[in-house]
Amino acid sequence: NPDIIISSDAVRAKEFAFVIANVLGYSSEDILFSRDLYLANEFEMLKTVKEVNDEKETVFLVSHNPGITYFANLLCNYNLENLPTSGIFGIEFDLKSWKETAFGNGQFLMFEFPKKYI
Repeated sequence: NPDIIISSDAVRAKEFAFVIANVLGYSSEDILFSRDLYLANEFEMLKTVKEVNDEKETVFLVSHNPGITYFANLLCNYNLENLPTSGIFGIEFDLKSWKETAFGNGQFLMFEFPKKYI
């Protein structure tokens, strides 16, 4: 479960963040909406993650393509062609601080998307 959900403030991203929060019992009032994540590239997303308070262990980032796919791939040297709408890509880090987050220092954990089950 997330300690923090940070989402683009675009309508569809917000809707997805609310769905995730509801399913996981996370207060929708605690979602942090950021204009900076709207059409952000992988470097802007990295900046956002590096700014997370170190008291937070599990971060959910809700953003847009193509940046989110590039970001996921670069964090853990994965080769995902496309992170589809409502797709979830999990990455694990062995860090003391979110400020240490860098491309290549994540470990692929999981990848799920709704159409996989249709």
